[in-house]
Amino acid sequence: MQPLTATDPRRVGAYRLLYRLGEGGMGRVYLGRSPGGRTVALKVVHAQIAGDAGFRRRFAREVRAARSLGGAGTVPVLDADPEAEVPWLATAYVPGPALSDAVIAHGPLPEEALWRLLSGLAQALAGVHGAGLVHRDVKPSNVLLSQAGPLLIDFGIARSADETVLTGTGLVVGSPGYMSPEQAEGRTAGPEADVFSLGAVLAFAATGRGPFGGGSVAELLYRLVHHEPDLDGVGGPFGELARRCLAKRPADRPAVAELVAAAGARAGTGPWLPPPVVAAIAQKAEELLNAEAEEPEEERPVREAAAGAVSVSASGTEGLTTIAPPPPRNAPPTAVLPGRPPVAPARARAASSDAAARREEAVRSLITGLGRPLYGLFFLVPVLALLVGGFDLLDRAARFPSESERPSAAHEWAVHDGWWRFPVALLLLGAMVWLHVYRQRLMTVPAGRVRLWSAGIGLYWIALLAGTALHVAWAVIVQEDMPSQAGTHPLMWVALPVAVIGAAASPFLLIASVLRIAKA
Repeated sequence: MQPLTATDPRRVGAYRLLYRLGEGGMGRVYLGRSPGGRTVALKVVHAQIAGDAGFRRRFAREVRAARSLGGAGTVPVLDADPEAEVPWLATAYVPGPALSDAVIAHGPLPEEALWRLLSGLAQALAGVHGAGLVHRDVKPSNVLLSQAGPLLIDFGIARSADETVLTGTGLVVGSPGYMSPEQAEGRTAGPEADVFSLGAVLAFAATGRGPFGGGSVAELLYRLVHHEPDLDGVGGPFGELARRCLAKRPADRPAVAELVAAAGARAGTGPWLPPPVVAAIAQKAEELLNAEAEEPEEERPVREAAAGAVSVSASGTEGLTTIAPPPPRNAPPTAVLPGRPPVAPARARAASSDAAARREEAVRSLITGLGRPLYGLFFLVPVLALLVGGFDLLDRAARFPSESERPSAAHEWAVHDGWWRFPVALLLLGAMVWLHVYRQRLMTVPAGRVRLWSAGIGLYWIALLAGTALHVAWAVIVQEDMPSQAGTHPLMWVALPVAVIGAAASPFLLIASVLRIAKA
């Protein structure tokens, strides 16, 4: 939550703006209040999108459809003006963190909560599809957790904004890692696409990681289309349902009605969230109590309807964040964390969400640069080429022995003691694969393991440089002691460029690796 700047409007429609909550690809989101005192989130469309006539038509059509949604598991649109010079909409909210924030901060959900999550989201999708909408962006940050059940947000509205982007740039619509294969390939996405995304969300909630790992957008899209999901740790009937949702062919996925029935038979009706998440809900309620206390007294309208709430989508690459609304002025004490006053100092706000944000920033800094083990393929591919081609090189050395009466010790070592080449190459390849796989889990493992992984990355690069140098030296030594009639083996065209480039890059890589180990 940020103060309004000189460039922000002070009023949109009948709503007075109080704070800026976030900004994404669709527009800016503000905390606003109606004349009657109801707190809402106002999403104001970016000017460059607002000038697209096609977007305005789709926006108006889907706002009408979204207003018709009033079923379980959805957050309704309260007000909108798609005909305004800058279109806007206001949404309602039930306090609660996004599923993505809750899992990152507190770990995967227990099995009972997973069935409630599936039940609530399946019912929400049934309502969305029944209104003629396809969400197309079901992901953990678009799922809010409330004590009454999960809530699906940004239905239909994200679709309007994305269609304009798609027309202009040819990009796929959705969030990598959670979109369906048909979305990844740019094909038409129907209700079955939402079922696939739901399966990916369920896998994340159960394990703390996406079923298709992490990495670049291109890597994620490729795995979505060609690889099976990683559902290790998601077992039993729940795991089977998640696996069926993640079928590559839309026709092989279960219908939403089937998911509603299967989850309804197992989902309970009582409290369902783990205690840390319940405390996070209270913390988010306190955030806006603090904001309300900072609002100038003369600016506060009458609050007979102050029980209203606000929803803001936390949309990953879109960059919107989730902020909880204040409860009514006469809210029960349970809306505040035990042992704390209703209004805490500003520095105490959003402690859990700040911690998650700091952790994400720290992990992102570790997985860039040398933190991408696959970059080591630049050295590892030549090592494997030298390993395989080395058999032919040794055969040529046997046919053209050294003309020296006493071959050098290095030549004897290279020709007769080359057994080490295979285990070294295998260890380097295994280290690269393991570090890359574990890299996808850094957001959910303890901090100590993150530091060990970072130190392992440094050791991996040092070992990779040493292993490459050994393989190159071995090939050059074998070649150099052969007579001239043996000719130059093709492996030299691999070894020499790697030796030159490696010699130039090695000092920098070694320094960076040692610093990474020291910092870990």
